Amino acid sequence: MIRRDAGDHFLLITQHDHALLAGQLARRIGNERFATPSAREAVIDAIAQHDCGWPLHDDAPTLNKDGLPLHVFESPVPLATRVWGASVTGAMARGDYQGLLVSLHVFGLSAIYLAHAAEPSRPDVFEMNKFQHRQIEIEDTLRQRLGLNTQAPLHLGLARPGTSPADDQLLYNFRLLTLMDRISLALCCGKDLFPTVNDVYTRPPQPGDQPVPLSLTMPNPATMQINPWPFDRPQLNMTIPARRLPRTPFPSTESFQSAYTTAPIEQLMLTVQTAS
Repeated sequence: MIRRDAGDHFLLITQHDHALLAGQLARRIGNERFATPSAREAVIDAIAQHDCGWPLHDDAPTLNKDGLPLHVFESPVPLATRVWGASVTGAMARGDYQGLLVSLHVFGLSAIYLAHAAEPSRPDVFEMNKFQHRQIEIEDTLRQRLGLNTQAPLHLGLARPGTSPADDQLLYNFRLLTLMDRISLALCCGKDLFPTVNDVYTRPPQPGDQPVPLSLTMPNPATMQINPWPFDRPQLNMTIPARRLPRTPFPSTESFQSAYTTAPIEQLMLTVQTAS
């Protein structure tokens, strides 16, 4: 669940709707500078489904310690690993390539947690380590099915540029997933969460190719300007469903869930445009 500030209210957006928005963006990738991903439909599908496990929580959302709707960035480890694992399972049911991309995505999220968590508990670290080992097993199986090299050295499931054309394409496609995820997250939150994204390539990378830093600037909470521009038209206008609730603590999870399920759905207008 994304908790977006809206004056004296919150706008609540589900994680799966955020991912579907990322998929809409992914369908427009490609221009004279940025290559269209190969296995295009599978890549778009993976991006759109990368949070498909989140309805396990968002269909009956919970509160944080302050009685506010739990924001995705506040998710406790048991919840995170549960929905991440379900997202991988859901993506695998749609195809091996989708499953591999989503597993790589959640594996990367688990690594970010372990690198940046402030004094994580031993049970949380153990849970994350178990989760990572499971994803390594899944990724190895999927790499075999897809005919990818299972002996190549990998970092967080990805091979160095130049390992093979298929691995170069996988790296390119995965970085696009990360970019679409971050654009959509920032738009849904209405905040400059990722002013710069440094790890995107403009094509499947070869040895010596360097990622291109992208600037993501939000002149207002509903608009993002991007440079360099990765899409096939100069402006994209989109909507995403959201529920508006008062910006106040709730006395119980039950009262919050009742208010959430009865709140009318409104469409939040969002725009992405070229900064050049």
